[in-house]
Amino acid sequence: MTTIDLRSTRFRDQVYGCWMGKNCGGTLGAPLERAWGEPEPFDIWWYPELKEGGIPNDDLEMQLIWLKALEEVGPQLKAADLAQYWLDHIGYNWDEYGLSKTNLRLGLLPPVSGAYNNWFKDCMGCPIRSEIWACIAPGAPRIAVRYAYEDAICDHAGGESVYGELFNTAVESAAFVVADREQLIAIGLSYIAENSMTAQAIRAAQAAHAAGLEWKEARQRVLAATPHYNAQYSPINIGFQVIGWLYGTDFGDALCKTVNCGYDTDCTGATLGSILGIMATRQGLPLRWTAPLGENISTNESWGGIRAVSTGPNPVPATLDELTDRVCRMAQRVLDAHGVLGVGSSFSVDPASLYADAGVRKLWNAHTLRIDYRTGAIEVGVDYGDTPAVAAGSTKTVTTYLTNPHPVALAVQCALHLPPGWQAEEQTARVSIDPRSTVAVTWTVTAPPPAQLENSNTLYLHVAAQGRSAQPAAPIVLIGARRYRTAGPYAAGDAADIDLLARSFAPEQGDGATPTSRGGEWREGSALDNRLPLTDVFAGGGVLYVQTFLWSPAARPATIGMPTNCPGKLWVNGMLVVERASYRPVRPNYNGDGESYAAVDLAQGWNELLIKYVRTPDKPPFEAHVIAASADDLRHGLDQVGWTRLPWDTEQTAP
Repeated sequence: MTTIDLRSTRFRDQVYGCWMGKNCGGTLGAPLERAWGEPEPFDIWWYPELKEGGIPNDDLEMQLIWLKALEEVGPQLKAADLAQYWLDHIGYNWDEYGLSKTNLRLGLLPPVSGAYNNWFKDCMGCPIRSEIWACIAPGAPRIAVRYAYEDAICDHAGGESVYGELFNTAVESAAFVVADREQLIAIGLSYIAENSMTAQAIRAAQAAHAAGLEWKEARQRVLAATPHYNAQYSPINIGFQVIGWLYGTDFGDALCKTVNCGYDTDCTGATLGSILGIMATRQGLPLRWTAPLGENISTNESWGGIRAVSTGPNPVPATLDELTDRVCRMAQRVLDAHGVLGVGSSFSVDPASLYADAGVRKLWNAHTLRIDYRTGAIEVGVDYGDTPAVAAGSTKTVTTYLTNPHPVALAVQCALHLPPGWQAEEQTARVSIDPRSTVAVTWTVTAPPPAQLENSNTLYLHVAAQGRSAQPAAPIVLIGARRYRTAGPYAAGDAADIDLLARSFAPEQGDGATPTSRGGEWREGSALDNRLPLTDVFAGGGVLYVQTFLWSPAARPATIGMPTNCPGKLWVNGMLVVERASYRPVRPNYNGDGESYAAVDLAQGWNELLIKYVRTPDKPPFEAHVIAASADDLRHGLDQVGWTRLPWDTEQTAP
């Protein structure tokens, strides 16, 4: 048994070492971060760039906000609470951040906000946010990972990234009481599914090290075990993080080997730095690496990366000393709330309690498209099935789970309230729920025609238990599908891609004013998210045209993207704004990929997007997305710009 004293100098030095080590690793890796994975490692053995306080990094900044959330909400903090802090304080819209924040603004709560329409849910946005949870639950990884899970599902639900954050959090929490590297990795692995890609990457690094291979060979083993072209793919980066830990001869060498593996270098370096910092404590970290960074915490608040955090009644910490003190105080609150502490500030850690239990493992199978509301006598779970999206005129089944947590049976009446134009097979239900039992009630609704379908459509389930106080209605948010039309494919014949890209086919003639004002034969379709469901339609190659429309309530600058894995062109309101002749993998984010996005001026009212795709059938399966974001540096998703209609779907001027 090991004892932790939350008021001891050692514990404080471990917390300080965690943040100092993270700052070192993040500063080392930040200048080397790439969007695309590179085949060869780097050769960097000192900071490529230095500045007082280190280089500002979302890895650390966002955890300052999570500390603020913990202090203001308390130890009962949940994902729904963190969702509000996302919208209040985080300006970043990189990759999964932007997509999940759009979901939040559309009305979806975690975990659905992290699971729906999120190409990046297997990426590094949440494994980098593990330290705060480990530090408030030192030596108690079962508690720490519960918080980490609530964090992860905000923007990564159902993705490998959740495993990455659970692994990192468990390792860091256990590192407060365990000094053996192999045992710490084993503890971390117990918190993630054995068949996950994250576990495979970690085991590949371990096997290479055990076989006596050099670190560069271990890097190749990780890439072979979990291949991906995206530099932010979480399993690869967790594997690289473990390589540096296994092969490093000291703090600096370990950070450099992790960072030299490449990919998401600021993230891997920062996390390994935090683990080593906890183990070494503040006093054990080498001054050569820590002294150049100083005590102040650098942030990107000045340009809006984070916002409204240095003012108000509870500003975030400005120095590592202040951060450490506040985290130590929060650890006392959290462990006391979870019944870990007895009298005083010390507790003993049973080594067996460091490994995952059955309760933690249940998180692996949690349904990522279900939202639970616990705001009354009856708890209500809303299960969206495979998606919260619905196409105009189509049916959608939503299952609600009504739980009676009380020791007596309750008679419950339910009523489903629909927006205009929506229909339901049944709108009321009466059920009797036994004590501490759950009853499922299924609702089948039909979405209205396009003229009445909005981007976000809220149905309300009113639940009343006989003899109990009234409770708030549970919202059921359904996202309207994106309307589009296709023409083609037109056969390629013997023509080369570049010739097909230049050749004008019938759909390029005319305009989008009416259904027949563009040439060609058109078929209407609906996309349940940003991705066009046309892989099978365009399997044989040739030329395919897609037409879709955005309705803007006001004229505004915007960023429009057509990320795809084949050559193509994009016209906005008849103006050619993108022409790309290359085949390349997709990164369908709001920030662009350098060749598939354009700054445009959206007109008030209808705006036509006409996209031409060209491919040969020997290339990878067709993938294409349509992206609309703001034109400023932050690139917010345009959730208020209508996507559910074509102009001739309605005579109204606005969706």
